[in-house]
Amino acid sequence: MKEVEFVIIGQGLAGTMLAFELLENGIDFKIVSSPLKSKASLVAAGMINPLVFKRLTKSWMVDNLLPEMQKRYREIEERLEQTFLFDKTILKPLSAQEAELWHERKGNPEFAAFIGEIGEKSPVEFISSAAAFACVNGSGYLNLGGFLNAAESYFRERNLILDADFLIEKAEANAHAYKVADFWAQKVVFCEGYHLNQNSLFDFVKLNPVKGEVLQIFAPDLSEDYILNKKVFVLPLGNHRFKVGSTYEWKDLTEQTTESGKISILERLDQLITAKYTVEKQWAGVRPTVIDRRPVLGRHPEFSNIFVFNGLGTKGVMLAPYFAKTMLQFLNDSHYSLSDEINVQRFYKK
Repeated sequence: MKEVEFVIIGQGLAGTMLAFELLENGIDFKIVSSPLKSKASLVAAGMINPLVFKRLTKSWMVDNLLPEMQKRYREIEERLEQTFLFDKTILKPLSAQEAELWHERKGNPEFAAFIGEIGEKSPVEFISSAAAFACVNGSGYLNLGGFLNAAESYFRERNLILDADFLIEKAEANAHAYKVADFWAQKVVFCEGYHLNQNSLFDFVKLNPVKGEVLQIFAPDLSEDYILNKKVFVLPLGNHRFKVGSTYEWKDLTEQTTESGKISILERLDQLITAKYTVEKQWAGVRPTVIDRRPVLGRHPEFSNIFVFNGLGTKGVMLAPYFAKTMLQFLNDSHYSLSDEINVQRFYKK
């Protein structure tokens, strides 16, 4: 029977970024990709936004996250010989009251890197009128579907992916090694996204998964120079196609698209743009959001060979590179301590 040091359960964004870290550090691993479990990352917009618009604050840890994100995705792009990360300014229509706050923030050095021009006239046509229009710098998107598919092909070419279903019951979690397909694994890292809520080993983690639906539209008159954002995002994909979303649904956690989701998106879209469009596609996925909106990393509090890297949520594209590196440090160094803010043990009570 063959042996491997780590198995990563799940090849979504978290599992993929951790796999690249292990690979580049010469650590022996396999990825377990279940054919029965979908990847919410494949349907996510992959948008990068350094600001939180609701209160106009900086996104959590953005000054640390963005440099690592840019560096890491560019390195992986070179390895995969494809481009997935695109810089694209967000254009946000503002009310008069919002414009006052944006001008105030723009004068704050803390926001200087992220708040660009604020003007009374939109730089693009076919957008509804507003008191002002603000540009967000440091924004863009990662073509998540393309990135994960290319990464999967790369790992498969190197025989690093096992197509299998894998589940450890609590009764057998104390084992020294775990049988996965035709391998024995010394350690297991769960990167299952929202499927973690079906894992009895981590039933203490307070996940708050939320379903999101997005559309693809064809709008030949709409500018592709900006990501538009007001109650809905309109993200250019090229060839006059745009990804538009999203919805937030906490009760229906199926991955089926709904007519109500489509109507909700289109109602908000029609308030934002005046260009004619046709709807071409609709997707749904479930985001692995955590109740405190922080990622979940670390060792299981009872079982020394069981780990988790999860809960990247709606800001996953920004979070994944930085925290994959953090997770690698934790796995490599028995003296490395995770902060309470991200450590899985913050949820554990005996």
